Amino acid sequence: MSLPERPRSLLLPLLLAGATCCAAARADPSPQAKLGAVEKAIEAARQNQSDAAKRADKLAAELQQLRAASVAAAAAAQAHEAALDRIDAQLAALAADEHAKTEALARGRKRETALLMALARLASSPPESFALAPAAPVDALRGALVMGRAVAPLVVEARALKASLAALAAVRSAIEAARAHQRGEQVALDGDRARIDRLIAHKGALRQSATASADAEAKRAQGLAAQAASLRDLIERVEAQHRKVEAARRKAEAAAAAEAERRQAEAARKSAAAPEPRHDTAVAVVAPPPVHPGSGRPPHIRSFAAARGGMVYPVTGTLIRRFGAPDRYGQPSQGLSFAARPGAIVVAPFDGQVLFAGPFRGYGQILIISHGDGYHSLLAGLDRLESSVGQWLVAGEPVGTMSDAADKPRLYLELRHNDQPINPAPWLPTRVEKVNG
Repeated sequence: MSLPERPRSLLLPLLLAGATCCAAARADPSPQAKLGAVEKAIEAARQNQSDAAKRADKLAAELQQLRAASVAAAAAAQAHEAALDRIDAQLAALAADEHAKTEALARGRKRETALLMALARLASSPPESFALAPAAPVDALRGALVMGRAVAPLVVEARALKASLAALAAVRSAIEAARAHQRGEQVALDGDRARIDRLIAHKGALRQSATASADAEAKRAQGLAAQAASLRDLIERVEAQHRKVEAARRKAEAAAAAEAERRQAEAARKSAAAPEPRHDTAVAVVAPPPVHPGSGRPPHIRSFAAARGGMVYPVTGTLIRRFGAPDRYGQPSQGLSFAARPGAIVVAPFDGQVLFAGPFRGYGQILIISHGDGYHSLLAGLDRLESSVGQWLVAGEPVGTMSDAADKPRLYLELRHNDQPINPAPWLPTRVEKVNG
């Protein structure tokens, strides 16, 4: 059945209009539209880069706050450890004094028993009673003179005994006070250690979220440790690996930045030229250069070469071996050895970046820190490490703990310049210290 003539005449314009719209829809956008799309893509890329930079700044600020809190907590913990060391020495002296006084009383027990019995008899029959005794006056006078001569030494002996007993009681009272002080310091120390553990866990989570290469670097460091034959060899290997990784990172960042600049210049050139529409023309999206948040580098890293006296003692304890003194094998020591408290906090001696963290041969858990200017410090003898390869540290930041199983765990500190051991003493603050051992 055919359509009426009039409706057919109305349908034709509608079909022509639809075909025109479809053709317009299939046609390329105008140069102005392309320019707008490119500008929007560039602006979006810049915004993404700005957001990434803000996130990196926020993360760096949070890490810095955690680092400062960790340094303060470690300082407080080491102050409590030093106080406990002093209390231990005080208790040892008081215990020796108590023992000496108890032994002295025990040695004179017979004499003191006789003295007390004589005093008891004297109290029951004082010299004045002889004057009223039924004996002859001459005998009474003679007895009174004898008792008079005996009373004075008895009084002296009694006073000495009283003083000895009072001194022993004072020593025991001081021991109780020292033990109460010790308990208070230990509670405070336990609180500081728990706080440090929480801060370290928080920092570790932030670093883990900021970089994915820490595990790979740690594995490389462990591989180098397995190959190294000595500490010097280990330091040379990890330093070479560190330079290689840093060079590759800088090269990648430079290439990414150059590529971003090239793309931006290309997009700007295309926008300015505004070419005629082509079916195969695509809108270029400029990717922002990669941002590396979480490197954790503190804002102010000091120069080690100008830091004589600026290092901090890595652990609270007693210096037991100086640089150059014979070690247990008779060889000159290449560092300093400290006897620490069980479970003592160990801190970074100076600002720097961790090159190695882990076990190495007979040294136990060791930590190697690069301070720049060719200087490295090495800490050995730790029981637990809380630092990872590539991590940045500041002086006083906690890096691990000593064993809590040993009575006096030993920490070894070695300082090297251009791979040669040097005496750390001039770089540490001066303190009055007696060397044991």
